[in-house]
Amino acid sequence: MEALRRIVDTDTLKTLLSLPESFRSKQVEIIVLPVVENKRSPQLTKSAIDNMLQDSITQSLIGSVPLSNISLDDIKKERLQKHENID
Repeated sequence: MEALRRIVDTDTLKTLLSLPESFRSKQVEIIVLPVVENKRSPQLTKSAIDNMLQDSITQSLIGSVPLSNISLDDIKKERLQKHENID
């Protein structure tokens, strides 16, 4: 990104900027930078999210943990027990 830096007398800026009294009749450094516009992030629709989730690992995990008052430790124990009993 390009920038422009100049040292100017504040008397030349009277018509452009309102400066505090402490800046008057002094030299100041002016830095000019281009404005960078923020691009809006893409908006996702429900159908777009569904398409991304289709056949994904995340989709396979949805609903695997029921919403209840079970702690994470209880869920872990339950999963480990299921895998221990597999022959």
